Amino acid sequence: MSKGKKILQILGYLALSGVLGAYFYFAGNLVREKSQKRCQDVVVVVKDSLENPLIQTGEVATFLENNPLQMLGQNFAEIDMHVLEKEVESFASVRQCNAVRTINGTLRLEIQQHMPLFRLETTKGSFFVSREQFIIPMVNPYRLSVLVVSGNVPFDYPAAYRGTIKTSDTWLLEMSRLMAYVTDHRFWKEKVQHVLVAGPRDITIIPREEYPVLKIGALEQFEYKMDKLLEFYRVLAPRGGMEKYSAVDARFGNQLVCMRKEI
Repeated sequence: MSKGKKILQILGYLALSGVLGAYFYFAGNLVREKSQKRCQDVVVVVKDSLENPLIQTGEVATFLENNPLQMLGQNFAEIDMHVLEKEVESFASVRQCNAVRTINGTLRLEIQQHMPLFRLETTKGSFFVSREQFIIPMVNPYRLSVLVVSGNVPFDYPAAYRGTIKTSDTWLLEMSRLMAYVTDHRFWKEKVQHVLVAGPRDITIIPREEYPVLKIGALEQFEYKMDKLLEFYRVLAPRGGMEKYSAVDARFGNQLVCMRKEI
């Protein structure tokens, strides 16, 4: 390549670089000029609303209207986004909130929820418990069908408690593990309808057919007991066991005790 062509090529690159530099400079200035410094609108987006319909955007909006934090018309520099996120995360089933400012002056609140694993009916009220062992007071129970634990449930928390299960609450921690086991099990997730608690060490599982009921007693070694109960459905149910027995008891060592229905 001749020296003249090289010079022309270099000059071309320099000219192109200058044009691009000018473009990005003026484009950046234009964006900054158009960027709203004040909050013009607040948009709530519940990102997991299809699989978890516990809360709706309107309910979050109402919560924000009753909150002392001012947003509309405020300068974005004066809005504490971290405090706003924490306020929203204190509401109902909200697990995480990300507050995002857009170029047109919209404050976008992107929300994800706690996904309930089961519902707990207690003398202090009804609560949802998530797979992450987080407790929330029950909100709109009929929007989401989950397993229910009811009866004489030991629950040493305030009536409006919202937070993680205490590490000292071994009973509820173990019940959460049982509910996760049932939900993830190919057979039991279709079979179990309800868990009835007569006492901390007297637990009965109610199947969808209602009978026979399945007694496991205490929560210790629940996997072993559930495996034993599975043998009832594998061996005895096909031989008329569903019609013959009112209860199947897995509390006694390696035995299954089946109680006949009263005639």
